Amino acid sequence: MSKINLFNFKRRRFAVLSAVLFAASLFFAQACAKKNNDDDKTITLAVIKFKVYEDTAKAWAKEVEKLGYKLNLQLVGVVQLNEVLERREVFANYHQHTAFLREWNRLHKGHLAQAFPVFIDRAGLFSLRHKKIEDLPVGAKILVPPDIGNNFRTFKMLANAGLIKIRTDIPAESVGQGDIIDNPKKFNFVEVDYEIIERTLEEADAGFMYATQAVNIGLDFSKDVLLSEEEGFWSPDIITVHEEDLNSPKIEILKKAYYTDSVKQAMKDSFDGKEIVLPAW
Repeated sequence: MSKINLFNFKRRRFAVLSAVLFAASLFFAQACAKKNNDDDKTITLAVIKFKVYEDTAKAWAKEVEKLGYKLNLQLVGVVQLNEVLERREVFANYHQHTAFLREWNRLHKGHLAQAFPVFIDRAGLFSLRHKKIEDLPVGAKILVPPDIGNNFRTFKMLANAGLIKIRTDIPAESVGQGDIIDNPKKFNFVEVDYEIIERTLEEADAGFMYATQAVNIGLDFSKDVLLSEEEGFWSPDIITVHEEDLNSPKIEILKKAYYTDSVKQAMKDSFDGKEIVLPAW
């Protein structure tokens, strides 16, 4: 075979192979997309491994069934929560607020969007050592989460209480430790991952936590919070979907099923009848 014919043969073989691979990849993509097809009556939901989410998701699934759909629950960790949704391995996920979502999209160049709010987990400053905010000593060690969606909250609360001064020429959500302009009691702010603050609070004078975390260590938001976040900064938890699914009728099914008395009751039952989280509707 001449060099020219050999070259043409290899070129044709490469073209055929490329066409086969393209067809296979197209088939695979279509198969993956079928998971979120609007005609499919199964809705796959990634749920964080945390009691109130699991309890309400179970009640929610029963309400979804009443509407002719099936809610397929997949328990995941915090790290996987948005990753599986970005890859569209699930239709939606359950456990984050808008500020956290915005920051995740920014860091990962994500394409996730809010579908609807579900409940409000109030935030505050808690302590196992002190009963009142005035009891915090000079140099008090205060735990704050490092992520942007939560980091500013402690500084804003302390500023509102007149205990520190922060910059006012930038959005409150952007305030970090470097934006504290006066700290007369020389508070020592230590950044600790949000998920472990409740386990390390005993080592500090105070720490930022949500009501759902505080209750895990025997603290009641209504009785034990030193400072509570003002209502204007409450950040409801949301149901998140991929932006390409924002017009899916499945969202209305999920919303209608969630906004029910049975899910409200599951919120209370998850905390032995206490109103720790508040419905966002």
